[in-house]
Amino acid sequence: MEKEQKKADRITFFDIDKLSRKYMKDNEEEVTNNNQRMLKTISIIYFVVIICYNIIVPVFFNEWGVNYIYQIALIVHIVVLAVILLRYRKTTRSSREVQIVSAAFQLYVMAFLVIVSVVPFDNGQPAVYFAPIAMGFAVVFIYSFKTAVILGIIESACLILTTVIVKPDVLFINVFSTILSLVVAIYLIYVVYSNRAKESKHRKKLRKMGQIDKLTNIYNRAATEMMSQEYIQANRNTKYALMIIDIDEFKSVNDTYGHQTGDMVIQNVAKIIEEAAGPRNIAGRMGGDEFMIFIKSWDKQEDIKEIAAQVLRNAQKIEMPDDRVSVSCSIGVCALGEDEWMEYDDMFSCADKALYYIKENGKNCCAFYSKE
Repeated sequence: MEKEQKKADRITFFDIDKLSRKYMKDNEEEVTNNNQRMLKTISIIYFVVIICYNIIVPVFFNEWGVNYIYQIALIVHIVVLAVILLRYRKTTRSSREVQIVSAAFQLYVMAFLVIVSVVPFDNGQPAVYFAPIAMGFAVVFIYSFKTAVILGIIESACLILTTVIVKPDVLFINVFSTILSLVVAIYLIYVVYSNRAKESKHRKKLRKMGQIDKLTNIYNRAATEMMSQEYIQANRNTKYALMIIDIDEFKSVNDTYGHQTGDMVIQNVAKIIEEAAGPRNIAGRMGGDEFMIFIKSWDKQEDIKEIAAQVLRNAQKIEMPDDRVSVSCSIGVCALGEDEWMEYDDMFSCADKALYYIKENGKNCCAFYSKE
């Protein structure tokens, strides 16, 4: 049995690209945040390296052309660094944008390394820094397996081609070290991506086992709170919102029709809430007839209102045995902008105050928390 399990968990080269894409889809926000963070960090490190080159190179090389190349590289990177820091200072950008920019940035840095490897042209020095940095880049940014391998092949091909044209005397050693580093990089990518895929699969399985509400099949309170807290801590400069939904006069449903009908109402409301929240946001049952949606990002307040309106509208469509009791919901919302931040407990408390207000003033509606 154990051997069969290990065989089932084994990931081949043929599986890894598909699994890496699934990992990226399942962990889109985590991947995007990682790539965006690494983009800023490596840009700053690269800036320091370029400055050091501009200080050190004139000491060893008096050739004007060599110094000129490094000066141009510094000027170019000052512009690149400014764009990256301004563009990705606070807001988490789209996954696709960050992927494209990360790949372009990686090729940009490796292009500089190719230049460093062949300049000056007549010193017979092979490419010393290219291989270790190429292997480092293989695991710094998170791409699909196929994308990571293609980037590695492009970088290696550029170095080999440049060596053939301007430095053929070190062609053999550059080709050997480049191919060796590419093979090692691909293996590193395979190992890292395999571990990521396995970890994601096991984490997902464990979460499913202990964090699903049995009656509604959506997240339970513990899971909802944990995931919301994790998101808040990791995305302090993002616009997010917390929405508490409560079934109006739910006790009347139980008293009139019994607990079986009450459970049916709770299940239907849970489906409505899960559908309104969508796959990107977090929907959970907090207990009894109370639910929550954590909205991970929003542009306009109308985006939040539309989710609330969908819940209110569809809750009223739930069919009951007769006309004695109808179903409706009340909703309290705490929405934060980019420059605002609260702990999860404070957000929940504010949304609860908004919910209390609407409960006391008509029900079957949505209210936003305001400090005023």
